[in-house]
Amino acid sequence: MERATQKYKYKRLFLIITFVVLLPVIVEESIIRIFHLEFENKILYNLLGTGIMLFFSTPIFIYLFRKTDATAFILQNQLVANKEIQQKLTLTNIELDYNANHDFLTGLQNRYRLFRVLDKMTAERSELAILFIDLDRFKSINDTMGHLSGDKFIKLVSMRLRQAIPMGAQVFRHGGDEFVILSELPNSRAVEIAEHILDAFKEPFEVNNTLLYTSASIGISHLPEHGSDSVTLLKNADRAMYRAKELGGNTYKVFSQSAENDDQKQLMLENDLRNALETDQLLIHYQPVINLATGRLKSFEALVRWKHPELGLVPPGEFIPVAERSGLINDIGTWVLESACRQVKEWHSANDNLGLAVNVSIRQFRDPKFPSFVKDVLEITQFPAHLLILEITESMMLNDTESVRVIEEIRTLGIKLAIDDFGTGYSSLSKLGFLPIDYLKIDRSFTMEMLTHAPMQSIVQTIIDMGRNLDMELIAEGIEEVDQSTLLAQCGCQFGQGYLFSKPLPAEEIEITYCLSTLMKVK
Repeated sequence: MERATQKYKYKRLFLIITFVVLLPVIVEESIIRIFHLEFENKILYNLLGTGIMLFFSTPIFIYLFRKTDATAFILQNQLVANKEIQQKLTLTNIELDYNANHDFLTGLQNRYRLFRVLDKMTAERSELAILFIDLDRFKSINDTMGHLSGDKFIKLVSMRLRQAIPMGAQVFRHGGDEFVILSELPNSRAVEIAEHILDAFKEPFEVNNTLLYTSASIGISHLPEHGSDSVTLLKNADRAMYRAKELGGNTYKVFSQSAENDDQKQLMLENDLRNALETDQLLIHYQPVINLATGRLKSFEALVRWKHPELGLVPPGEFIPVAERSGLINDIGTWVLESACRQVKEWHSANDNLGLAVNVSIRQFRDPKFPSFVKDVLEITQFPAHLLILEITESMMLNDTESVRVIEEIRTLGIKLAIDDFGTGYSSLSKLGFLPIDYLKIDRSFTMEMLTHAPMQSIVQTIIDMGRNLDMELIAEGIEEVDQSTLLAQCGCQFGQGYLFSKPLPAEEIEITYCLSTLMKVK
């Protein structure tokens, strides 16, 4: 447009010079010479020049005026068009800004907007509460009803959250089924908001004529107690939410630094535990199992220990749960079973009747390949199958079909099975009658109280009678006093283990203490 205007200026100047200045002068001189005109009156000369100039300039000026009007009209239209374009650009920018800051599905402010607002609030405010919300069982709803229904469900959730929060709080969609609420109210009211949200979720959501129920896990963090910047506050609220979810959901948890320290310790243990097998930090201690009637050594229970290079001997109660959660328990269980079978097999040169008991984790027990793995270990170590006892817990018998299948495959190999810590779980006695179990191990909590609490002795007697009626043998754990051993034997318990006989010892001390050439006898 600017170039066209500049070109028009040059063209207009050229026409004026040509038709107003040059051409009239040339024509005037040409007429005077051709017709040999002489003007004694100067007025006549001027009239001739003026007439010639008007003759040539008038059309040019009319043309220029029309051209100017046309150009002005074009410029006016262009200005109107430019204004419309500017308005469209403004609306487009507003729309782009809205889309950049809002979730397209729910219309809530999105994660990008959340951080912008949170950064501003943490810089300006001295008190702020963050509630991190995750829907319970949303994946099940999404998988069952489809993603379109899942989207409708999320929309309904967002509407209910808007209705549930008070003035002074705003809700954002963090992503997926996660939402964040920023509350500018006093931090003490954050719990009240969380409870109000949980109450709001008690009513069902109707999607495609189907009533859907859900609950929420909510984590809460506070400025300034739990962080001074948006990233830390949001992270701590997220971690508190996961603690609420670990409790089964439909609840809230406020961030706790002590719990965070425990998590960091667990993470450190998990990282170190991954290297423990490769660096020979794990070792096996063996605790003798004694025949209570004869005092003779029956078998050993293999118990894994962890000698940490910095922390020293880490109690099993600390690292076994870590191994379970991380999945490392399978590798550890594999190593324990093979190593213990090799060790006790060596001791068979002194006593070929020594049995071996090894604990089995629920992860191992649920592995379809577990029976074939045990078979391979027996073949590699040449350990007699009838002398191996695999100890499982009551919780592993919750699935009848799967439990029976695994147990029958193991029993086919000739291996014995024991229920560990019997009486502390939630198994059904009806299941116990149908499962081919060889041993019941009475939990130490019963053994330790049977001398001081008379009803406990009756419970122990009941367990022993039940086991014997089901053709099972009984092993009592945690025996620390002679009177306990004597009373258990009188009640009909065949075997026992505990500090009265020996604490768990490394293989070297077992060999020195028992020589494995004579039978130990309790005096």
